[in-house]
Amino acid sequence: MRRRALAIPALVAIGALTIAITAGPALSASGGHAEVAKKKKCKKKGKKRSADAAKKCKKKKKKKKAAPVVRATLNWSNGGSNDVDMDLFVFAAGGQQAGNGADTIPSSTLSPDLTGPAGSETFTDLAFNQRRPLSFGVCYRVSGSVHTDYTLTFITADGATHTETRADDGTPPSLGSEAHVNYSGGVPIPDNYCPGTNLVP
Repeated sequence: MRRRALAIPALVAIGALTIAITAGPALSASGGHAEVAKKKKCKKKGKKRSADAAKKCKKKKKKKKAAPVVRATLNWSNGGSNDVDMDLFVFAAGGQQAGNGADTIPSSTLSPDLTGPAGSETFTDLAFNQRRPLSFGVCYRVSGSVHTDYTLTFITADGATHTETRADDGTPPSLGSEAHVNYSGGVPIPDNYCPGTNLVP
């Protein structure tokens, strides 16, 4: 009787040990699978975040616009008459042009047309990052023989700045009568943009 009583607890202990041994690997495997799944999920989230961040960066880059650049400035002074009409002209590769108050060149602005013994006109390129070649011209109209000084500053497609001053006491001299002067920037300049005037070299 005593032996049987001792055998029952021993059997219970052996059974519990067997269950623990059997369940241990299963629980361990279950925990391992859960950990792997968690890591994969985190990895996917990480990739998703990176992709979203990349998309946001691309969107930011697309939204960034090129800064406007004043490609040409015409200043004139010392005009001997109130009817002095000095016009800045700009010519693009597609045949478009700007000048005398009109502008057909895309992504650009031309300042208002001015007349008088002194004044200034500008042409602004809103897409200078495209490095568009442009040529320039100065058209001078006035009644009679009237000398007017001017300075033209322009930027070519390579980013170089060019300046020419024509003054009554300098070389080249100021314009003393109706004429036009061309400044090539790689684009053909039409012959008739300043009708009724002579080309001055």
